[in-house]
Amino acid sequence: MTAKDYGVPRGLPKQTTSICPECKKLIPATLSDKDGKVCIDKVCPEHGSFSDVYWSDAEIFLRAENFAYDGVGLRNPMDKSSDGKNVCVRIGGEDFEMLTCTALANIDLTNRCNMRCPICFANANQAGYVYEPDYETIVEMLKMLRSEEPIKCTALQFSGGEPTIYPRFVDLIRKAKELGFAQVQAATNGIEFAKNFDLVKASQEAGLNTIYLSFDGVSDDIYLQARDRKMFDIKLKVLENLRRLEKPPSVVLVPTIVRGVNDHQIGDIINFALENSDLIRAVNFQPVAFTGRITREELSKGRFTLTDLIKAEGEQTGYTTKDDWFPVPVVAPISKLASLMLGENKVTFTTHPHCGIATYLFKDDKGNVVPMPRFVNAEKLSRGFYELSETAQKKRFKKLLVFPLLRLVKECLNEDEMPEGMTKKKFMRIMRAIMSDKSKETLAEFSWSMMMIGGMHFQDNYNYDVERVKRCGVHYATPDLRVIPFCAYNGGPEYRADVEKRFSVPLEEWKAKHGDEHC
Repeated sequence: MTAKDYGVPRGLPKQTTSICPECKKLIPATLSDKDGKVCIDKVCPEHGSFSDVYWSDAEIFLRAENFAYDGVGLRNPMDKSSDGKNVCVRIGGEDFEMLTCTALANIDLTNRCNMRCPICFANANQAGYVYEPDYETIVEMLKMLRSEEPIKCTALQFSGGEPTIYPRFVDLIRKAKELGFAQVQAATNGIEFAKNFDLVKASQEAGLNTIYLSFDGVSDDIYLQARDRKMFDIKLKVLENLRRLEKPPSVVLVPTIVRGVNDHQIGDIINFALENSDLIRAVNFQPVAFTGRITREELSKGRFTLTDLIKAEGEQTGYTTKDDWFPVPVVAPISKLASLMLGENKVTFTTHPHCGIATYLFKDDKGNVVPMPRFVNAEKLSRGFYELSETAQKKRFKKLLVFPLLRLVKECLNEDEMPEGMTKKKFMRIMRAIMSDKSKETLAEFSWSMMMIGGMHFQDNYNYDVERVKRCGVHYATPDLRVIPFCAYNGGPEYRADVEKRFSVPLEEWKAKHGDEHC
């Protein structure tokens, strides 16, 4: 990881590489400031010009670039075709080296689902075939992720389709924990967890850490538009079942935001999360990606960017301003320093600075909400960790850096802006608890709740940026033991259709063997 060698020139305008939305061929693109918005413009020799909003706030876009770092790359020893070199992703006939380790791995257990959502990028029930690798194949995929170099994958998400309908779902959770995954998640609509408490209990006992719960709003009119059925009671029932457990998995709410459908409920979703913070640890908003062909007018009206999310959250809750939000790689220097001091490679979030953005909210027992950046100088802290990591590379006794590290953290804290009742000493206790995954108990001890609010904007053919794909930290594992970045798997000259067709059976063949259920 290095700041000075970050591969993309900073500032605007800048040149990058994108694709034509029509033919999917690689074409040059320009990012530029247009009336305070960052737009991506590109011209295909065959299909003409295309323009889209990349980020709706140029000021935040440029500030995010201050936290850009390149990672150490990724090697996959179980992919014999890579010849021991860093993994590459093929886009438009060219190979691009991946620069970020697998921060989170996705494994699609099936493309079957118990729903038919209009906005699902997986097209689970429309493919005409069933993709559902057997247990043994998925175990090999898990082993591949744990063999990655130089940083082994430690966080895993089972997805789909709907992963909870996979016949050996619980067995795979247990196997993943046996193989050493520290974080095992399930991305789910919640239907099976709502109706089957025994499944909830068995999943928890097998080691499920987090339920990544689709959650598009707090009223059923939203679900009728986005999911074609009422769903809110199902989400509440999932939480009810989790509360029956002594040590339940945590919950991350995952709203897919569609302008004109649910963007007016961003504040309501955050407040719902804060009210249920005994279970919910984060909200990860995902602005919808446009798959298939749409008109330029539809694109212009429908595009919702990460900076639109920041603006909407501030207007609807009053909790934050745009200065309270930071891109994902703000924490990269922390991971680098930890790796050096502990003598082992830790997952480092060197994702592209324009892929995601987040903040933390603290709520005290009187209902006051304070964003963490109000009392933690995040920029100074990130820069300080980076400088200490540079020092650590030169020092023989790296553990001696503990004292300057503690001094740095204390210097970055402003006790006057902390929530009522919080002190520097108490905050340091919380930070230590987070590192040991005991933050929930520690926060409860002080009558506070803490909530991460984030946004991840996955790409489509209109805003596609190859530089983002190269630095993607969310990767898919495939049955032929390859690693593919999320946005390449689901967009552009996408891999999903190719992978699923190669490892699937025709729908009619599946029905003949298993029946019509969930097809």
